[in-house]
Amino acid sequence: MRSIVLLIVALFFLGLISAEERISQDLQAKLNQARENEQISIAILFEGLPSFQEVTEEYRFLGDQEIIREQVVRVMQEKAESLHHWMKQRCESGDLRSEISNFQSIWIANAVSLKATPAAIQELAREANVEKIVLDEPVPMLLETRANTWGVEKIKADQVWKYHTGKGVVVAVIDTGVNEHPDLAGRLKDGKNYIDPAKPPRDDHYHGTHCAGTVAGNGKMGTQTGVAPDATIYAIKVLGANGSGQWSNLWNAIQDSIGNAKVLSMSLGGNASDDVKKRLQASCKNAIEAGVIPVIAAGNSGPNAKTVGSPGDVVEVITVGATDSSDRIASFSSRGPVVWDNKEYIKPDVSAPGVSVVSCSNTGSGYRTLSGTSMATPHVAGVVALMVQAKPNIDNTQAKSILENTATDLGAEGKDNVFGAGRVNADSAVESSKTLSYIDRSDRWEMVVKKLSFATKVDAQGNMFIQENVPNDLMPATVTIWVQMREQAARKGVYNVSFSLKGPNGEKTGIAKVDYTNIPTDPNKYDPKYGFNVGNFDLVKGNYTGTVKSISPNPQVKNMTINVDGQATWPARK
Repeated sequence: MRSIVLLIVALFFLGLISAEERISQDLQAKLNQARENEQISIAILFEGLPSFQEVTEEYRFLGDQEIIREQVVRVMQEKAESLHHWMKQRCESGDLRSEISNFQSIWIANAVSLKATPAAIQELAREANVEKIVLDEPVPMLLETRANTWGVEKIKADQVWKYHTGKGVVVAVIDTGVNEHPDLAGRLKDGKNYIDPAKPPRDDHYHGTHCAGTVAGNGKMGTQTGVAPDATIYAIKVLGANGSGQWSNLWNAIQDSIGNAKVLSMSLGGNASDDVKKRLQASCKNAIEAGVIPVIAAGNSGPNAKTVGSPGDVVEVITVGATDSSDRIASFSSRGPVVWDNKEYIKPDVSAPGVSVVSCSNTGSGYRTLSGTSMATPHVAGVVALMVQAKPNIDNTQAKSILENTATDLGAEGKDNVFGAGRVNADSAVESSKTLSYIDRSDRWEMVVKKLSFATKVDAQGNMFIQENVPNDLMPATVTIWVQMREQAARKGVYNVSFSLKGPNGEKTGIAKVDYTNIPTDPNKYDPKYGFNVGNFDLVKGNYTGTVKSISPNPQVKNMTINVDGQATWPARK
């Protein structure tokens, strides 16, 4: 008994020594002087992630270099997330959650950045796969200090900027014109001035510059107002100093945008005669066919129904309502439905921040605060610019579908005439844009709307059991669910399982077969991007419980902890 106790004590002190060795000297010096509850910025460096080149070797069979690169990035992200998973659980919802903040997984460096107390840092140093913990020191930059506006943070645009900032994407702001501003410097192109054609499209009001700042302001003067801070603005002036203009100006402006911009941001509209409405409809539809993506304000005539103005009432465009910082609909935000040929259509399509929005002033510097669906619209136009950078060949139909399917569903379940599909999320929309693909060389396309991963133990007989809660905050849809075993060692034999998915709309049960001995050649049954097709599922907003249980053992995989990766794609495969 005494020897066992000594062994335990020895192992304990070995663990302490190992943990101390994992903490860098400068961090240890900081810890020695830190207060008990002080949170210190650190970077945790992990081991165990293969190199980019090593993963590339596994996917050379795909042939196309761009496809290989995309696949390798995705695999590297997934492998890093798996390595960091248990630490993330402890830090965000486990025993260390009160001592840690700002947890962020960084796959490209196989690292995690966060803020933690001295005691938490000592505890994290004992985690498996940790190579070193170092001070996360600030890197000096030759820019002014800036703060993100609430709208930028609400739609999670800042979470996209590591990889996508709208660089190279041109957004036409059709408005009162746009003035030079330090936050737009070097990224403002002049289109036409339809109020005074002899002059450049400068802003003698303030509305247009404010909208442009929400699309692309980079915060040089101190406040980060832009959703896509590297996008280029193409200014077209159709409204004068009094805030009004002619309908023909708008038709011309839409025409002028073709070939000069990929995205249109139009924070304007009103009541139009049927004839004018039809011309606006034709103009928008022609622009869409030409490859342009129009984003248009719903209007400020709420809260009554059927108050969406033209051209926001055009069915095909992306129409935007306004929300506040608490995700409530703004009282002024126009409501649907809209009517064409005696048929009603839901509008708006999505919503975005539009109350007390700070953006660029037209005075040449500084900022001002405004409210309206005019302010919500450039938020969405900025998101679309990020999506275009991520997937340059994305079209209007795809962009609209992605925005709707990745929005946070608010109000009545599903798409409604108040919020549309919900408040937009830039991070999810960009991620879904990157997964867009075409099937069987047809014009059919699909996107990944949700990713899940479950760790489970395969027992000595080759059986497994999984039961997990799966939250869904997206709008209702029928999706195809695919599964793939993450570890190469687990991609053997045959997994025969029963499954059930129980949620607000009932329970679906069935049997699935994941056969690595005879991988289907039919891309609708097995797709290398996703894995094995296990069926189509109708999902609504709410919490689900998923259960997977072996029907018969897989003798080729035993006594292993494996990760089962799942992806849901939309539209559903037939």
